[in-house]
Amino acid sequence: MIEVGDPILEDYTFLIRSSEESVLSVTPPLTSEEMLVQLRKLPVANRSPAWRDTYARLMQILSANPILKDGSFGITVHPELAVEGRWRSNADLDWLREEKQNPALLTLPLEFFFANSLYARGDLIIRNDPSFYNDDKPYGTNLPLDVQKLDANMPLKAFVSAGGPWWSFQLGRDRLSFGSGHTGNLTISDTPDFYDFARLSLFSTNFKYSLLVTQLSLETPDYFYASGFSPTDDTTLRYTNQRYLYLHRWDLRLWKRLSIGVSEGVMVGNSPLELRFLNPLTIYHSFFSWNDYPRWGTSGDMTGSMVSLDLEWALGGGISLYGQAVMNQFATPYELEHWPEDNSPNGLGWLGGVEYNGDVAGWRSFFYFEAVYTDPYLYVLSSPFASFIWMRRLSELTSKQLRYTWIGYPEGRDCIELTLGSKMFKSPISLSWALSYLDRGEHTIQWDWKKGSAAVQEGTPSGTAERNWSIASELGWQVIKPLRLTFFGALQWVQNVAHQSGTTAFGTEFAVSAHYIF
Repeated sequence: MIEVGDPILEDYTFLIRSSEESVLSVTPPLTSEEMLVQLRKLPVANRSPAWRDTYARLMQILSANPILKDGSFGITVHPELAVEGRWRSNADLDWLREEKQNPALLTLPLEFFFANSLYARGDLIIRNDPSFYNDDKPYGTNLPLDVQKLDANMPLKAFVSAGGPWWSFQLGRDRLSFGSGHTGNLTISDTPDFYDFARLSLFSTNFKYSLLVTQLSLETPDYFYASGFSPTDDTTLRYTNQRYLYLHRWDLRLWKRLSIGVSEGVMVGNSPLELRFLNPLTIYHSFFSWNDYPRWGTSGDMTGSMVSLDLEWALGGGISLYGQAVMNQFATPYELEHWPEDNSPNGLGWLGGVEYNGDVAGWRSFFYFEAVYTDPYLYVLSSPFASFIWMRRLSELTSKQLRYTWIGYPEGRDCIELTLGSKMFKSPISLSWALSYLDRGEHTIQWDWKKGSAAVQEGTPSGTAERNWSIASELGWQVIKPLRLTFFGALQWVQNVAHQSGTTAFGTEFAVSAHYIF
């Protein structure tokens, strides 16, 4: 299973897009067999040096054998050691590099293979809890300096899977990301630290079907709600483990140049696993199902829908256009005319970009420009349990904190973001940079859904916006190739104009790390 964030995925998309084809489905984790199905059909004659080097390297990795093999059983262990230090000039600003971008001190990935069809993986780790990075210090490190803030949720990756030349099944805990977005994706994004899920995929060269079921516990203490939105009675649901997202996705590629992905899903806020939502031929599952569950409070629905459309079009010359649209609520003109004070606000999001993949002086390179718009009430519905929110418990024993993120776009709702960036690789050097502008409204991860004409008319960004300019760069150097020792250096700068006060703050952040893979 090739995971989210693995450099192999960059190699994979580079080979296809620089071949003037579109990628059928960017929905990692992907199986090695699924990637080989696409790569074996690419013509290899008259290719650039960067393309040939990438192709040879990727085919070798995807066809590799376990390091220990005994008949039908195989095992691979490649311990990873990473040491990182970082500094920021303004401790009043959040760290720009999230904890997912900061490596664990020690990772012991255990991989098991059975008869070329079954696979299992579990990562034993020593790393800091995410709350470790939310302090007010100007410096940070991935060294476990505070035992109480070790991440006790280990493992963050542990699953079993099975598959073959046309199918795969995965059950367990892993990261997920559906789409071609570089800054995030609108439906299923890598924003959460992990998902607990089961996923079935059926694939061929130009078609793929995926069924995803993920369990999403949710607890809602008072600080989860915006002012005035917290329930006042003791009978309103505050916690459940029986909260599931069911998602179906169909990917189709036409003429090898146009890829279309359609996703349809439903969040069921408090119910055991239900068979009816597993049926891929029942479209728009929650159209009537909201009647089947007790209300949350006096008016909250316990189910919510999500529909999305993904497009990728290979124009030629290594240039591709891509886009996403997502909806969890739409106020029709008829509803606005007849029920203006009782209508739900729109929950729409849009992402679009252009990308170039090619050989630049022997460097495997891609450049991109991406734009994102999300409504103030995207991902939020009339109850928090029907909303598209993910939660995990943090490890700090004294505070028992909860961590909330969106399932979709990292910045969530109520934002406009523009990003220009690139990444280049030529062994042993990798270079990347990104220039971003973010205009974010006053709606946050806190639940504050409301209906009526005022909510329907709200635009993005809402209220007094917060504005951010940032530029980030990273340099990687593979010092000793056989030993897989790599140094990374990252430099980032941000200008932040805060909500309400309009105060402008500037900050610089620097990080350096060394990775050794045994």
